[in-house]
Amino acid sequence: MSTPIAAAEATTARPAAECRVSAAQPYVDQKGLLRAAAVRSGCDDTSVLRVRIREARRGPDRTLKSASTRLDNGTIAATLRCSDTPRSYYVLALDYRGHRAQSSVVRLACAPTGTPTTPPTNTPTTPPPTGGGDNGGGGTPGVGSAVEEEVVRLTNAARAGNGCKTALTHDAKLHAAAVAHSADMAAANYFDHTSKDGRSPGDRIKAAGFSPISAWGENIAKGQPTAAAVVDAWLKSPGHRANIMNCAYTHIGVGHIAKGPLWTQVFAKH
Repeated sequence: MSTPIAAAEATTARPAAECRVSAAQPYVDQKGLLRAAAVRSGCDDTSVLRVRIREARRGPDRTLKSASTRLDNGTIAATLRCSDTPRSYYVLALDYRGHRAQSSVVRLACAPTGTPTTPPTNTPTTPPPTGGGDNGGGGTPGVGSAVEEEVVRLTNAARAGNGCKTALTHDAKLHAAAVAHSADMAAANYFDHTSKDGRSPGDRIKAAGFSPISAWGENIAKGQPTAAAVVDAWLKSPGHRANIMNCAYTHIGVGHIAKGPLWTQVFAKH
């Protein structure tokens, strides 16, 4: 198992915080529960954050489970007993200030005993007609926001140039772990691989439902204004570069929070 490395704060200028909400792609955990999460970050006010698990189907989409809490920045989760019949689900996140985000759609099923079955949880299907990617706009939906997907692209390009034959898959569960850690660091005003509650990156990856885990690594950074800047900073640091260039890793999760900005890059393999 990789040892997490200490990442230094950058000295670049920090732009003003941008308040937003994010919706992580739903997944099925080992207990047969459908899990969903919404994150509010970069906000300097308090609002009600709501997360909804919705079923994409013909006719109006149906809300199956909803949860809400009042906060400034942080995460809220919702769980739902999974059906043994394959269905298409997505997550909607919104606050009372008008911010809205929607995950991509995934087709999920569980066995009656609660054991996840095919199709896999990270296979996207056609998005519902309303909404669109992480920012609720009209773009092509993905696991993360546009800037997070750009970090994945640049990371894979660097790995390919160094001889890694297989590109990292941006995994919804690892993305949820990464963006939640970035949001937690922003909300609790700290910068560390260890959460305030004592959890390690491995603990957070496991809690997000990525299992089994045979290896993991994590890079964090603060202050870089763009995806290109943060990847470049990581590649110039020996410890961070070693994580990026470890060809044994198969999956990645990237979490960006505008306040800071704060970046978390998680690597893992089953």
